[in-house]
Amino acid sequence: MTDASVELTERVQGFAQELMDTLTAVVGFPVGFEVKVGTSRSRPQVSISQSEPLGVPLTVDGDVLFRLLVQFRCRWNTAGNYLAVEQSAFTVRIEKISEPFFHYDYVRDAHGSVPVSHLNIHAHRDEVVWAMLMARTNRGKRRSKDAAKGKITRISTLHFPLGGHRHRPSLEDVLEMLVHEFGIDHADTAENAIAEGRRRFRSIQTAVGAHDDPEAAAAALRELGYVVSAPEQGPIRRTDRLGRY
Repeated sequence: MTDASVELTERVQGFAQELMDTLTAVVGFPVGFEVKVGTSRSRPQVSISQSEPLGVPLTVDGDVLFRLLVQFRCRWNTAGNYLAVEQSAFTVRIEKISEPFFHYDYVRDAHGSVPVSHLNIHAHRDEVVWAMLMARTNRGKRRSKDAAKGKITRISTLHFPLGGHRHRPSLEDVLEMLVHEFGIDHADTAENAIAEGRRRFRSIQTAVGAHDDPEAAAAALRELGYVVSAPEQGPIRRTDRLGRY
C-alpha cells in the first residue's frame, strides 16, 4: 500500500468515526462501520459501510420498523489534497421487506441523464401510508387521529429534505428532470440554457454560503493561493443556517 493509500485510509477512518459518533448519538446504542481498502483500480479508493449487514435497526416504541444502510466510496479529489466522496447511498428499508422504502444517492461521475445527487422512492402507496401512521411524533399521532376520524392519509404530506438553504435543487434541475424522465417538448437551446442557469444559481449560492461560514470560505481560498485576511471584527458564523433542516 502506498503512502497516499495509507493517508487516504486514515482520513476515511476518521470520517467513519464521525459517522459512528453521530448515529450512536441519534439512535442511542453503538453503531459500527467497516472501512475497506479497494485494490481494483490504480487510484486508491476506500469504502465505508455499516457493520450490520441488514442495516442499522430503527425502532418505533421499541419495535424495529426500519433498517438504515449507509455506504460511501471515497478517494482523493483531483488535486490530491482532499478526501472526496465518489459515491454515497443512504437507504431506508421497511423491516422484513427487501426492496427499499427510499434512498438518497450521490454519484460523483454520473453519466447521461442521471442527476449526480438524487432521491429514489420505491415503496407503494400502502407501505408509505403505513409508515406514516406508525410514526410516534406529534405529526404521526395527528395523522392517526385524522385516520380514525375517516380522513385519508395522503403521501403529499410527507416531506423529504433536499439540501437546506444553500444546496437545494434549482428550477433548472426540475426542468432537466422533466426533459429526461418525461420527455417534455423543449427547444434546441434548452440544454445550454439549463446549464447556464444552474451555473448562475450555484455561483450565487456559493457566494452567499461564504457569508454563512466565512472562515471556511477563507481557508478554501487560501488553499487555492489567494491572500485572504480577516477584518478586525469578523462576521459571525451562521450556525443557524448551516445546521438548518
